[in-house]
Formats: sequence, C-alpha cells, structure tokens
Amino acid sequence: MIKRLKISREFLLTILSLTFLLVSLLSPIIIHAQEPKSRTIKEIKINSKTSLVHLGSIDSFDITEGGVEAGKFLFNALETGNNDSAQAASKIYDRIIPLENYGGEYTALQWFAKYLLASNSEKEKILADKYHREFFNFWAENNFANLKEYIQRKYKLKEFEDGKTFKGQSRISFLEDFILFNNPRREEWEKTSKIMQVLNLKPGMRIADIGSGPGYYTFKFSEAVGPNGKVFGIDTVKDHVNFVSKVASKYKLNNIDFVYLPKADNIGVAENQVDLAYMCSLYHIIYTVTLQEVQERYLNSLKKALKPDGRFVVVDNALVEKGTLPYHGPYIAKELVISQLEQYGFRLEKEYQFIPQRYILIFKKA
Repeated sequence: MIKRLKISREFLLTILSLTFLLVSLLSPIIIHAQEPKSRTIKEIKINSKTSLVHLGSIDSFDITEGGVEAGKFLFNALETGNNDSAQAASKIYDRIIPLENYGGEYTALQWFAKYLLASNSEKEKILADKYHREFFNFWAENNFANLKEYIQRKYKLKEFEDGKTFKGQSRISFLEDFILFNNPRREEWEKTSKIMQVLNLKPGMRIADIGSGPGYYTFKFSEAVGPNGKVFGIDTVKDHVNFVSKVASKYKLNNIDFVYLPKADNIGVAENQVDLAYMCSLYHIIYTVTLQEVQERYLNSLKKALKPDGRFVVVDNALVEKGTLPYHGPYIAKELVISQLEQYGFRLEKEYQFIPQRYILIFKKA
C-alpha cells in the first residue's frame, strides 16, 4: 500500500520561492552566455594569486633599508658637499634599482648624485635640456631645500610638525608626484619616445592632458602640435598647475591652457574640443577610488569633449609575471579597463606594450 506524502502549503511556497530566487540569480549568467558579443573581453585568465587591480599607496614606493641608506648619503652630500657621500649613494642605487624600484625615485635621486659628482662641463651637458633644467631648478632652489625636504619626509629622517596632517600628506604627495613624473631618466625605463610615436600627433591638433601633473607630457604635446594647436593641462593639484604655467610662460609656450579642477568629476573642457584625450597613470585611481556616479559624470564629460573622430588614450601600469620587477605599487589589468570603457561608449582600436610594466590602449567613441 502506497501512502500519500502530505506537503503543507507553507513548505510548497518555500520551495517555489527558492526556485524563483535561484532563477533570478542564474538569469544574468544565462543571458551573458547567450550574448557574448556585448563584451570586448569575454574572460580574464587568472594565473596567479595576484589581484587584477591594486591601488597600494597610490604613488608612494615602499621604503626599504637600501633606499633609506642611499637617501641618508645623498642628504649628507647635499648638506656638506661631500663627494664621498654622493659616490656612496650612487653605488647603492646601482645595486638596488634593478632589485627594488623600477621607474621610481631612485633613478632621479641617482641623477642628482651624479650631478654633484660631475665636472662643470659635464653639469652643463646634464642640464642642456630645458625641461631637465627646470626640474633641477625646482629641487635645487635655496640650496636644494625641496630635495632635502623630500628625502627627509620620504625616508622619515626628520619629524615634521605637519607630518600627520592633511597638509603634510598633500605636501609629500606633491613632491613624490613631481620627482616621479618629471624624472629626467624617465625615457630610460618608460620608452616615452615610443609612446609619442604611436600617438601620431600632428601640428594643429588639440590635446587634453588629463592628470598632467608637473607637465612631463604637457610640454611634449605642446611642441608636437605647434603654435596652431592647443594643449589642455588638466590637474587637481594647484601646485602642479602653477609649475606648468610658470615654465610655459618662461619658454613662451602659448598653446597651453591650464585647467585646475579642485573637484574631479569632469575634465573641465567644453564639448567637441579635443582630438586626443590622454591619461597616464591615472585610470587605476578612477577605477578604484571614485563612486560609480562620479565615474559616470567624469567619463561622459571626457567623451563629450572629444571630437567625433577623437581618440582616448589610456597609459597605465600592467600586472607583471612573477619575477619581473613591477613599475610600482598601483596597477590594473588592461582587460578591466577595456571592458569598463566599452560600457561607457568607447571602442578599443589599438594597443601597445613596449615594456612589461606599461600598456598603451587607444580608444575611439563607439
């Protein structure tokens, strides 16, 4: 004799609710599988435990024993004029640059150590490039006051009264950005000239240098587009904008417009103005620290500023294989950038990677 299984109404409703919940959870996956054409990147292969995006401490490099030791020697050389200290610092940098700090402050600090050791004629050659000379002048003013301050703040050789305040943190951030971005040896590790080649800039073009910092690319763009072109140097740090403005005025670079944005929810350029929007070492910050609605406003502002056939170029830090020295802390997998920007109406046209630590992505409006 078969007994009937009695199922309560409450139990049946529970089963139905769970079924509907399961279907609702699975439906996006099913839809995605049916419509793969809507995605530029269908999948990202993960071959290690490394995160696909990492903000770290934004632009600060780790402080290591070797870096502190070299910093102390360089500081002593600046204070006393002791060439033995400058030589000791340079030797330490020779040892630790290939092991610790790819594309960071070490190469710039060693550049100063070698300047101190150079003869007068060699010093003239070192400062022959006007932008290298302006970089030097900023740090060397008042007996190297800014450079000494940076070394003391960076390597905690002195306790500053504002060290733990917003003002103090802003100051070290500005100094760190300055020494990284305008490093006279940047070409050595970034292959900047190759990046400039693939941008294919022409006289008369209009360029938005977004996150221009102290003007490393702004000045290069200014010379590339000529007097009939225009460069918008855009930054949220007033000291950066002031420095670029001062140098531009000195060398009569009249094709640069300076855009200071205390609030970064748009790029500060009117619609249909630029042939190329350029963003270097910034997208990882937008991706990780800005709210969704702010990203929406920012990227829509950028898209509107582009002319119909304008290009948006993202240069950022790549994940690297284990054993390869990374550029520095922050990075973002290019697949994340490509996929997100497609959702905002950009289509990847070309990509380049001249060194493992950097990629160049060139987009157009979809």
